[in-house]
Amino acid sequence: DLIESGGVIAWAIVYMGLLGLALIFWRGLSLVRIQASTKSLTNRVVPLVENGKVKEALELSNQDSAAASSVMSAILANLHRDYQALEDLVHEATLGVLPKIQKFSAAITVIAAVAPLMGLLGTVTGMMSTFDVITEHGTGDPKMLAGGISEALVTTELGLIVAIPTLLLGTMLMAVANRIESDLDKAALTVMNSGSAATSVEA
Repeated sequence: DLIESGGVIAWAIVYMGLLGLALIFWRGLSLVRIQASTKSLTNRVVPLVENGKVKEALELSNQDSAAASSVMSAILANLHRDYQALEDLVHEATLGVLPKIQKFSAAITVIAAVAPLMGLLGTVTGMMSTFDVITEHGTGDPKMLAGGISEALVTTELGLIVAIPTLLLGTMLMAVANRIESDLDKAALTVMNSGSAATSVEA
């Protein structure tokens, strides 16, 4: 009944909130998986590289489905190149991983920004309806004014209810994504240093 009193805009805000909740859930689940797989792959690859088993580490990285596998493979396949060239390869490979890390981020941000604007739109249309009633029938019957006022207040409330948690959760997930990017850079640096040390020892 509450949503119904807010009209079409209220339902649009509710559906937008459900979409935002679904996107947040899938983004959170994806980030958890990426973070776990990155740590797992790093913990398996680094010991192999430190022991000079670069070929085995490369095969392991190629077979792994982790988001970081492409970065690891790029490093391991080019350890013979100079450090600057390796850094360029890591940067290029990392750019290929970023879409997975940033997935749904823009959509969640848009929902958090649009929801209160939709609420504001509902407020405007509700007040316009109220003024139309006043113009036609005057202010003698409060019940006739209740519909427009209800639409104005309900849509504003729903817009804020959707926007606030979406913004907070989206920001938290963004922080997690930034941490994953940092972990990926650290993992790449660790493999590069381990590979360089192993190559020097062999030389």
